[in-house]
Amino acid sequence: MSKPRRPYGNPPGRLPATMLKVLAAELSDSARLGRGKELWATDAVIDVVVGRGTVTAEVQGSRRDPYVVTLETEPGEGPPRKAELWVQCTCPDDANIGSRACKHVVAAMFALADEVAVEPDLLERWRSGRARHQAQPPAPGERHLRLVRDAPDAPRPEAAVDPSLAEISGLLAAPGGAAPP
Repeated sequence: MSKPRRPYGNPPGRLPATMLKVLAAELSDSARLGRGKELWATDAVIDVVVGRGTVTAEVQGSRRDPYVVTLETEPGEGPPRKAELWVQCTCPDDANIGSRACKHVVAAMFALADEVAVEPDLLERWRSGRARHQAQPPAPGERHLRLVRDAPDAPRPEAAVDPSLAEISGLLAAPGGAAPP
């Protein structure tokens, strides 16, 4: 998938899309939420890729290269709960925001919500992935939003391999293990 689409009329995934936007508001403070909505409204989200367990988005910020936002979730049905979601952004704000999502994450979640409104099966694809982290209920007072950058000692999640991509790679590989010239 590439440039995010905008829903019009009465899209089939309107309810889960609205739930994703509410989740984005829960993850952020009011200032970042407003700036994230502004980025989304001005089409700063230039790419959204929905995979099994992971959504990756590129958001054009103030620098030349876009920021990369990663949204990971546990397998399940419907929009994830706050405790089932992990977010990461390559922006400098992501390193120091504690339990709040940056404006790029908000913009990416709003773009994802638009995609889900147009094509509700994307939510099922995103939630059908394998668990990327060992989910444990949060301890009392613990943050629900877990930023990968906040836990340097935590083991890095393994890269998920989509079976269809593995098959395509096999088809495109050199025959008999031959090396390219």
